[in-house]
Order: sequence, then structure tokens, then C-alpha cells
Amino acid sequence: MPVMLRGTYVVLTFMFLIGLSFVGHLYLFEQWRLQQERQLQRGHIKEEVLRLQHLSVEVETNFRGYLLTEQRAFLEPLETAEKRLNQATAELNRLTSQTPGLQAGVQILSARLKEFIDSKKQLAAVAGTGKRDQVQVYVRVGDGRALYLTVERAFRDFENRIERELPAESLEYEQWLQGAQWRLLLLEGAVLSLCIYTMRTVGRSKGAPPLPGSFHHLNGSVA
Repeated sequence: MPVMLRGTYVVLTFMFLIGLSFVGHLYLFEQWRLQQERQLQRGHIKEEVLRLQHLSVEVETNFRGYLLTEQRAFLEPLETAEKRLNQATAELNRLTSQTPGLQAGVQILSARLKEFIDSKKQLAAVAGTGKRDQVQVYVRVGDGRALYLTVERAFRDFENRIERELPAESLEYEQWLQGAQWRLLLLEGAVLSLCIYTMRTVGRSKGAPPLPGSFHHLNGSVA
């Protein structure tokens, strides 16, 4: 193998191996970044879900407060509930735009909550026309409670979807770094082995020079 070609081969091989090591480092840290982004996304989604759960409890509590006290101040949260629901749904749609499995759950949860809010607003309107006794009977026999339980099931279903799509990961940076160090050590070992193999291959291609004092060397001296 010509000296220039052999040198080019060695340089290209070393560049490839160094690039391979660099890509390995990038891959490991990219995995850490993606993991942190998933956990951050999970936290924001859970925060919006808690907001919606608080909204459903607030609607139910104020509806019952209106039936008991007949004070219209209790109706204010019901009047703003749909707007708050739309805002939270829009935020959940944004947060789950890259997670189709969760987006389907957002639509189901939003539909159940809208049905729940509309039902409470309609019942409050009926109670306001003097048919309070009918509404109270509706609540006492459990029909109203059944709708609330449907909403609770929708929340549980969505939380199960979160666990499937974005499971919680308690791995701390120090633990991840310790594991990454071992993986990098294995990668560096593989790269070093390839370097040694390359050098030996190139060395064999040069051909072994005659040793001093050998038979051919002596013959050349005599000649």
C-alpha cells in the first residue's frame, strides 16, 4: 500500500472513530434531554387536570349552595365555568399535540365536563323558576350524582392514559450520569479496540523489514 494512501486511510479511520465517539456522547445526552422534556410535559398536563378537577368540584359545590341558600352569588362560578373549561382544554390540546393517545382523552374529558356544567346550569335555571323542589328531588334520588360519577370516571381514564403515554420516571441526574458513564466507558473501549485493530492492519500492510544480522542482510553486505 503506498505511503500516502496508507496515511490517508489511517487519518480517515481515526476521524470516523472520533466521530463515532462524539455521536455516542450526543445520543446519551439527547436521551436525557428528551426524558426531562417528557417529565416536564407530564407535570404541566397533570397541573391542568388538577385545575379541571377543582373546576368540577367548584361547580358541584356552588350548585348545591344555590339550592340550599337561594343566593345568586353561588351561580357566578357556574356562569364562568364553561370559559375556564375551554381555556384548560385548549392548553391540554397544546400540551398533548405530539401525543395522540392523550389528545383522544382530552376530547372525552372535555365533553363530559361540558355536559356536566350544562346540566348544572340548566338545573339552576329550573330552580330559579320556582321548581326548586323538583330539582332537589332530582339531586336526592341520585340522578345528578350519577353524572358527577361519570365525570370522575373520565378523570380516572385520562390519568391512566397519562401513566401509559408519559410514565413517571424518578431517575435523578446523578443516577443517570452514573449509568451514562458506564455506557460511555464501553463505547470508548470499543473505539479503542477499533483503533488498535486499525493500526495492526495498517502495520501488517507495510511488510516486515529484514532484521539486522539476518541471512539476507549478510548476503547483501557480502555482495
